Amino acid sequence: MKMEQGMQLIDGNGKFNVDGLKDFMTATEFAQSGLSYVIVAIIGSQSSGKQVSNFLTSWKSTLMNQTFHTNFEEMDAYNGSYIRFRRQTTKGIWIAKCSDIDPFTIAMDFEGTDSNERGEDDTAFEKQSTLFALAIADVVLINM
Repeated sequence: MKMEQGMQLIDGNGKFNVDGLKDFMTATEFAQSGLSYVIVAIIGSQSSGKQVSNFLTSWKSTLMNQTFHTNFEEMDAYNGSYIRFRRQTTKGIWIAKCSDIDPFTIAMDFEGTDSNERGEDDTAFEKQSTLFALAIADVVLINM
């Protein structure tokens, strides 16, 4: 299993993937890092990016992929050169091992905090996941 692509740690319903975490720890040899590891998380609104020329940049997953050498799923949000609709790519919380970074680094990609799919009334998951990011990560990036 290639852990730069990541695995879903917590699904969109809040269910923790215990077996997936065990597989992740085994595949990445996380235990061998001892206390020498870093966790980097990114939070922000859904589809948070900006248009530069004919391209959109700075989405959370794209930012993590480019900065930390992960391979999180990214939004293919443009048809031709223009955005048509915002849509959700990351559901729940995903983790990936950052390649070629020392010390051992884990990237966490969080579902957008204003997901249209969740609606206005379901803010419990976004509040809980944001608190989780603040509690577990050494560095929290906020993409606006």
